[in-house]
Amino acid sequence: MKQKKNKGLLIAIIVLLLIIILLAGVIAYLYFFTDIFKSNKQLFFKYTSQIVQIEDGFLDNQLVQYFQKKRSTSYENNGEITFEVSAPNAEEDLKLANDFNITFSGKSDPNNSKAEKEISMNYSDSVNVPLTYRIANNITGIQTPYLGSSFVAIRNDEEFSELEDINNLIKLQNIEISNEEIINLKTTYFDNILNTLEDSKFSTLTEGNLTGYRLTLTGEELKNLLVQILNALKTDTNTTHKLNEILDGVGADVQLDEDSIDDIVENINDWEFNDDVDITVYATSGNLTKIEVGVSGNTLTVTKEGNNQEATYTISVDTTEEYVGAVCTAKYSGLNSDSITENFEITLEEPSEEKSYKYVLTNNVQFMDSVEIEDLTEENAVILNDEDSEYVSNLINIIQERMVEVNRAQMEELGVTENDNPIQDLLPSFLKNSQMTTEVDEASVNAFNQKFELYQSTNTKGATVKGLLTTIQNNNETEGNNQIEEINFDGEEYEVTEQNITYLKSSINVDDNYRVEFEKDSNTGLIYRAVINKR
Repeated sequence: MKQKKNKGLLIAIIVLLLIIILLAGVIAYLYFFTDIFKSNKQLFFKYTSQIVQIEDGFLDNQLVQYFQKKRSTSYENNGEITFEVSAPNAEEDLKLANDFNITFSGKSDPNNSKAEKEISMNYSDSVNVPLTYRIANNITGIQTPYLGSSFVAIRNDEEFSELEDINNLIKLQNIEISNEEIINLKTTYFDNILNTLEDSKFSTLTEGNLTGYRLTLTGEELKNLLVQILNALKTDTNTTHKLNEILDGVGADVQLDEDSIDDIVENINDWEFNDDVDITVYATSGNLTKIEVGVSGNTLTVTKEGNNQEATYTISVDTTEEYVGAVCTAKYSGLNSDSITENFEITLEEPSEEKSYKYVLTNNVQFMDSVEIEDLTEENAVILNDEDSEYVSNLINIIQERMVEVNRAQMEELGVTENDNPIQDLLPSFLKNSQMTTEVDEASVNAFNQKFELYQSTNTKGATVKGLLTTIQNNNETEGNNQIEEINFDGEEYEVTEQNITYLKSSINVDDNYRVEFEKDSNTGLIYRAVINKR
């Protein structure tokens, strides 16, 4: 009898242990693989970290592979850009603008650094501006029948520093972030800085089938957080180097080092920023699907939808300002195939003008084993590097005059004046005003610089150098504040004075060759210094 009781007790203990183990397993699963038992702070970090995750992150892995494939595989593509502008009682006035479209077809051979695009800017079925854009053999060229059959091209070498920005953009496409670098970013900036924020700064909310985890900071707390991140950046040389690569790629003049970071910190400390900032990450089924940043009633939202074959990203700006609201959607279809369709749609609302603008770009990419792209040579292109400065200047003037004539004739065919090109109706007023200001500023800077850049070369004759010195002297006598301040001649610095100009001219042999370069002010973009060295 006693043995039977002991056996029953043993069975009860085993069953109880099994239940405890089962419960422990369920609790562990819920903790490690679901969001139950995690704090709002832990969940905010969990989903924020998915922004930079390589596998199953916010940026779809199939989409990443597609971008990589475009950089390594030949393809052909074709598509169009359409425009839709609407305003009350302005349908007839905007007809020409809404009829305007751009069609294009092209091919790319990334392994041989070649690409070509056939582009047509279409005002109507019979009025258009066709042009061909081609890159081959480190030469970039543009051709249009309105200027002849030859390409106008530039070889990307040291003589044409204007192409440095193009080089940097190409290099920017190849910048990659390793898994180790991502781990460093997460540890240094997410764990060691963000993780010190108080739990009370985090909250949860729901929106439909989405659950959101929000971080709320006051303006002062945001300033302190940014200062901590910047101070960490001063000793994080790997991240600083990577950021400087990106800054180079977008043509920024600034470089991050200890001094520049200290300057930024000082500026941040001077901010007067009293509004709260909300950063919210939304998740469904354990994956980040939406990011939202809000401040002073203005909200920036990024959402993601998709599956193995399709990925859609939407960026929207909801602002309290009266002049604009914006939505941008990028959709990629057929990601697991050799035929991918890209669709981009941008919608801008301009309440102050009662206007809305929609721009739609469709691009079909077909990957190929190979494509044929003709080289740019002396037989089919005018390569400006091989021509003297006078020839280049005259050619630019001819091109400008010819395009003015073409525009005048085409607008007459459309029944409007040359100043009523419908393209100007395709931009919202705030962009047009900004662009006009920029164009005026750039035009004055370019006009000033062009007077001197015509002399820039690695092989300039002494007689031409003397002409440059005369140009500098005349400029300084007439241009007021816009002056060439210094001349570096064979390593010696000279202030630009009449006496020094006379001396330098006497030191130059008209039969010798010289290297002529210029330095620009980083703030204004104006040339302020000439560098002349005998070859």
